[in-house]
Amino acid sequence: MNHRITAFLRFLTAGLFFSTLLCADESAPLEYWLADNAPFWSWDSNTFEQNVGGLGFRWMDENKTAARAAPLSKPFFGQDAYETVIRFADGIPDNVMISYYNRGDATRPMSEDDFQAMVRTLMTKLTETLRVQPRPGSQKSNRSDVRDDSRIWQRPKIQFELSYSYSPPSGGRPFISEYVRLTVRKFSAGEVPAFANTTVNPYEIKTNITRDPASGDVWIENIPMVDQGPKGYCAAATSERILRFFGQEVDQHQIAQIANTTSGGGTSSAELKKALHAVGRQYDFNLSTHIEWDWGDFQKTIERYNRNARKNGSAVVHLDRSQVINLSDIYVTFDPETYKATKLSRRSDYNKFQEKVKKYVNAGCPLAWSVRVGMFPESTPTGTGGHLRMIIGYNTQKDEIIYSDTWGRGHEKKSMSTENAFTITNSLFSLEPKGLRL
Repeated sequence: MNHRITAFLRFLTAGLFFSTLLCADESAPLEYWLADNAPFWSWDSNTFEQNVGGLGFRWMDENKTAARAAPLSKPFFGQDAYETVIRFADGIPDNVMISYYNRGDATRPMSEDDFQAMVRTLMTKLTETLRVQPRPGSQKSNRSDVRDDSRIWQRPKIQFELSYSYSPPSGGRPFISEYVRLTVRKFSAGEVPAFANTTVNPYEIKTNITRDPASGDVWIENIPMVDQGPKGYCAAATSERILRFFGQEVDQHQIAQIANTTSGGGTSSAELKKALHAVGRQYDFNLSTHIEWDWGDFQKTIERYNRNARKNGSAVVHLDRSQVINLSDIYVTFDPETYKATKLSRRSDYNKFQEKVKKYVNAGCPLAWSVRVGMFPESTPTGTGGHLRMIIGYNTQKDEIIYSDTWGRGHEKKSMSTENAFTITNSLFSLEPKGLRL
């Protein structure tokens, strides 16, 4: 055959292979969903539900703007995935994140050899399937103890980016595998990656503020939902939600490495602040601290609490300074109502809390809220301990705050009395993109 004809046929094959093999056949590999002109990209929520039965997807919010499978019941590009998240825009799929490995969900660490083998296997599979050669992606980390890299396969309408990260051996510390993930998104020529520049139009941000005269609720809408799963990733997941709200394309596993989050902990106020500070520095956001937990202040609170406890017959709290003090043990000994009365006796602190909430909600900026859950009943079970959630609104008629948790569908918009909210508050922060007007 004439070599020119052969070359032309090879060109046609490269351009058509990934798009013509797509069909509704349930036996077809899932990666066929992601071709340039695949039906997947035009599915509405109902069509999506009809086509993903048995794969493990659950909606992450009531508005059906994101669906999550953890794990996915079929492989993507020949590899099983810990987690797959599909985000929608204008009612149809916009991007897909496939987490092949992440430290938070892993039951055991991945060795350096296995980590590199997974990356090589995925790169080969992507190149063979997409029929285009990869190019280097963007390097995002500015930490010296982190190595991350990515490769981009550019199709006419869809971009595939394989990102992988690890912490190399150093000073006796072993190799730590962090994450391997594939992000697939619609693409238009000339687009600027979100991480390259975050510009904030304060008037546009304020269009997310909703006021309901009937109920009295004032809250910030359109904050993307993230489900942290069973991991102790509340700081990473909350940061992802705030950053995505302001236009950054990130995920909690990427943030967890930056914030040095562990899957089982990271819930003390000091650790949460360190994590948020690291995230803000990485993405050029300002971290503002509005209320900060302080050991000295806490001891004074205990003294006031004990005075009130003696008056109403509740048990007092004893601090045994001869040994390590466990804060969790102290909190569980508090009588909730006595502790609330003690906290509310500082009216200036309570008023400051209310003012900060109203100021930031009215500016369209959610607040990162460090709390002690389990002290008062809530609309959904919480367990007990330290936690980071978001304050997204308030209601002055009912004297309530409106908040949101990183636990998926059903946790987008909840409320509690402002007094209870202030009582369980440890710290209050905001991650603010530069240019936000308050």
